[in-house]
Amino acid sequence: MTNTSDKIVFHVSTRHKLGTGNVSRLRKEGKIPGNIYGLKEKSQSIVVDYKGLKKLYEDQGDTGLIFLQIDDEKKQTPVLIHEVEHVKIGEGILHVSFKRVNLNVKIEAEIPVEMIGETKIDDATVSMVKDSVLVEALPADLPDNFEVDISVLTEVGQSISLADLVFDKSKVTLVLGEDEDLSEVLLVNVQAIKEEVEEEVPTESEVNVGSGEAETIDKTEDNNSSKEDAENSDKKSE
Repeated sequence: MTNTSDKIVFHVSTRHKLGTGNVSRLRKEGKIPGNIYGLKEKSQSIVVDYKGLKKLYEDQGDTGLIFLQIDDEKKQTPVLIHEVEHVKIGEGILHVSFKRVNLNVKIEAEIPVEMIGETKIDDATVSMVKDSVLVEALPADLPDNFEVDISVLTEVGQSISLADLVFDKSKVTLVLGEDEDLSEVLLVNVQAIKEEVEEEVPTESEVNVGSGEAETIDKTEDNNSSKEDAENSDKKSE
């Protein structure tokens, strides 16, 4: 990876041999398979250095503009990282996809939201409501992220919305739904911590006492019924 005046150039190689066996060999050599697609051009299979890609992804994420230099070609292809496929267990990378972009055409991208600063509010919690924001901009103008300073939050009920974001509005446009308003789309809010009320569970003695009372009532009702039956029988005999 080369960084020349803020221009990120990443070197990759053409992948000539395909198949599972070849992929296993590549990984043993510290490399992984990938592909480049987009702009109605044919998808191209490539080989990428594993450590180089890991650092590239940590630095650039999904929105950083990258120029791929394939083999020894002088031409550099502008791309964004479209997808990084990880192993199910651990942090290993299995495959990477790069998406070609036209530097003169605006595109839409999801920009991550990151909380910065600190705040301490008694009996409350600061929650992330929305962790990314959809924007439209030229590939070179896409922000790396949106930072929201939570130190401005001091009490329950306060929030930070899209209207509070700071960015170059001449280059970047927020993409909203038809009924969405900047001030109504929350990114972060402060909520009171609800106290958990434990339900009282009756003790064994309480359960037994209740059962005894029920049995006593039942027996009393049975005795009363027996007496009434006896009295009715005597009247009939008279």
